Amino acid sequence: MKSLLKFLLLSVLIVGGAYLGACAYTKDRTDQFSQALGAYNILVKRESRYVKIDNSKGHDEDGYGNYDYDLTSYDKDGNPHQVKFTGMGKLKQGHFLKLDTKGAYVYTYDEAFKRNIPSAAYNKLIAE
Repeated sequence: MKSLLKFLLLSVLIVGGAYLGACAYTKDRTDQFSQALGAYNILVKRESRYVKIDNSKGHDEDGYGNYDYDLTSYDKDGNPHQVKFTGMGKLKQGHFLKLDTKGAYVYTYDEAFKRNIPSAAYNKLIAE
């Protein structure tokens, strides 16, 4: 019975340690694995980030009109974070978007206006 408890405890520690290590490693990475794990990462909170659309950084990779964007986003404090997301068609050049993110994973995006963007993030966006 003691050996079974030791085995279970050791298994939980190994699996938990591997999960926490993977979450820490993939925190702000934009590759596909990191985004998938980021959606379930308990170390990262879900937050809003803001981007300015730059179509020179968007590409129609699949040929169906869905543009993949790899942009720098800013949180409410003006801290930069890389994000990668797919837009439903070519998005309007120079427009601002509010992204609902968790790490580098983007759940949704909506158009944002100057009055709705925190000033620290807005100042960084117009400087781009």
